[in-house]
Amino acid sequence: MTENLTRAFKELLNQERFGSQSEIVDALKKQGFTGINQSKISRMLSKFGAVRTRNTKMEMVYCLPNELSVPNTSSPLKNLVLDVDHNAMLIIIKTTPGAAQLIARLLDSIGKSEGILGTIAGDDTIFVTPTNDKPIDELLQNIQRLF
Repeated sequence: MTENLTRAFKELLNQERFGSQSEIVDALKKQGFTGINQSKISRMLSKFGAVRTRNTKMEMVYCLPNELSVPNTSSPLKNLVLDVDHNAMLIIIKTTPGAAQLIARLLDSIGKSEGILGTIAGDDTIFVTPTNDKPIDELLQNIQRLF
């Protein structure tokens, strides 16, 4: 991946106006880049940790997190969690619109050592599955301490 393509890609995402991968492909092609397709954009979005979130017009768009490293609990992500609840099998986390993927990324980075088998994130809801060896109440308390 060339440095120019990477720079152009990041600049496009920082505009917070592209809601689909095909729109990003078209914008890069208009800038003169060749060999750009949806699968390449998909890989780039994953590589740079891009997520879909709501822009100021409340449209769902791709954007880059402020930091490209794994988010941590000292960042303002705590402000994005609205509620944490559970049943016997899952923990459900409600977030502000567009924030679920960032919070899930943090939880996935904590991983199995803390009792998290995995997460599934939508726009504003995260399902957290505990490992078999971690009581769900204990994991719930750990997550509530984070947020």
